[in-house]
Amino acid sequence: MTLKKMTSKLKNFKDRLQYLIGEVKPYAWCKQIGIEKGLFQYYWQKEKIPKYENLIKIRNHTGCSLDWLMTGDGEPYPDRIEDMETTTNELLSQIDGQMDKLDRMVSRLKQIKADAESLKKNR
Repeated sequence: MTLKKMTSKLKNFKDRLQYLIGEVKPYAWCKQIGIEKGLFQYYWQKEKIPKYENLIKIRNHTGCSLDWLMTGDGEPYPDRIEDMETTTNELLSQIDGQMDKLDRMVSRLKQIKADAESLKKNR
């Protein structure tokens, strides 16, 4: 499963936060990034989106996109080098599909040209 497909299932803020936290215990994680435990507990249990300062702390610690963190839209790490291989492979796959389509079209045009030349000769 691609990162994009996996993260598209993260519908609410808490799901996205859990994805960013990973295997670390949530309260240990909040301490690492400098968010007070009580405030983090409010975000976590009430599924509230933090204020700007804490969103920035999360972004700075994880490198995730603020748009993705708040809304779930887009990629969690649009500028991350590690994700470029997956993105590159997806794009190459799309290019391969387009190249196959173009090859079929060229073959069809060659056939049409050959048929037209044959009709000219038979006149």
